[in-house]
Amino acid sequence: MRYLAAAAFGLIAMTTAAAACPTFSQTGASYTYTGDQLYTPQSFGVVAGGQNNIRNCGLPGVNRTGWVTSAPDFTFYLSGMDPYYLVADVVSQCDAVLLVNTANATWMFDDDSNGNLDPRLEIYGSQNLNGRVDVWVGTYNNTYCDATLNMETWYAQAPAPQPQPPAPAPQPAACPTWANPGQMIYISGQQLYSPTSYQVMAGGTTQISDCGVNGWGYANTVPHYSFMLSGMEEYGRLEIEVTSASCDTTLLVNTPTTTWYFDDDSRGNLQPLLNIPSSAQLNGRLDLWVGTYNGSACPATVELETWYGDAAGGGGGGFQPVPTPTPTPTPTPQPAGGCPTWANPGQMIYITGQQLYSPTSYSVQAGGSTNISNCGVGGRGYANAAPNYSFMLSGMEAYGRLEIEVTSASCDTTLLVNTPTTQWFFDDDSRGSLQPLLNIPSSANLNGRLDLWVGTYNGSYCPATVELETWYN
Repeated sequence: MRYLAAAAFGLIAMTTAAAACPTFSQTGASYTYTGDQLYTPQSFGVVAGGQNNIRNCGLPGVNRTGWVTSAPDFTFYLSGMDPYYLVADVVSQCDAVLLVNTANATWMFDDDSNGNLDPRLEIYGSQNLNGRVDVWVGTYNNTYCDATLNMETWYAQAPAPQPQPPAPAPQPAACPTWANPGQMIYISGQQLYSPTSYQVMAGGTTQISDCGVNGWGYANTVPHYSFMLSGMEEYGRLEIEVTSASCDTTLLVNTPTTTWYFDDDSRGNLQPLLNIPSSAQLNGRLDLWVGTYNGSACPATVELETWYGDAAGGGGGGFQPVPTPTPTPTPTPQPAGGCPTWANPGQMIYITGQQLYSPTSYSVQAGGSTNISNCGVGGRGYANAAPNYSFMLSGMEAYGRLEIEVTSASCDTTLLVNTPTTQWFFDDDSRGSLQPLLNIPSSANLNGRLDLWVGTYNGSYCPATVELETWYN
């Protein structure tokens, strides 16, 4: 770990070298959102600052002082923005600035409009918002500090400064559809064997009883989440449930075979629960909507979990029959076998070397069912076939090494990594206390997909935390 002051000193020292200007030829940490999803404010942590003074860069329409990185901090892929305008603001511990390159390559900049020396931008027009939007969070005086970027859509009360008439009263274009994905989550059945939760704003404006999806209540056109599932053939069912303290929620799901599932109250307390039979047919994209029965809106939590047993326990709203139990007993549950492989990705994380200069942690269930000593990966102990995480790295050429470490209070963990050049790295106890640590040399060769497995030495399972951090030396 390092203190922020040390990070700032190291980065400032590098400004003596020639540095490039902000460019959209690289991507930042990537996210996919619709206008409906951003109607619930989204926040992103970032270290504000950079090595490039944009005053010297000749950006069209930007003749101001501010220090930013070359690659954007964030890259947003936006859709369904026509009824909205976008508000982006920063809350920081220093004098921050905000630089944006919109979907039609227009540069926008602000310094202090959010108050307290923090920036704020309002971005109008579908031509600016539908597509890729890059965001840099910098500082005015070439310092570095912790900051938060906030993104939120608002319904347009008046037309953007364009010749077309004002946008109509906000209504979804149509019924719930898989034509546009929701926020993409790449995840495996093995990962979902540990219950995994996601936050949503339940609700919508379309009465779905007229949409042919065998449901009722209100939902939006675009799904909240689109889950790219893999390894589902090993499990008997996928359980999905919603909890909310303040409204009557509903649950709508479209599976990779385009089968609709709906539920209203099977979980109890006016909350839904679905048990969807799992097999190889559940591998692929599963779209999920959290609506409400009466058209209200409220924050909610949706949880997904795989089970080895057959589907049971309610759910389905009566519209999708649950298979009758097979006459043969279910075998003793065992995780998927096979050696570790990059054939299927783990949960996808898009992140840059600059973002990892602030140590970043992820929770994981350590363990696995394969003895990897016979797998030709240069390691020992037990791990699963699919990685826990797949990191899409960029901007790694600016750093000397990538440090990865694992901590667990309850078992002897191991760490296995496959880099974008398909090179294997393994460690068992280098961190001490039976925990692993890897330092992988960083360069442009580390840009791309890095797969990561957290296993255990003796085949047990336990909760653990994996932390990634870039270093200059």
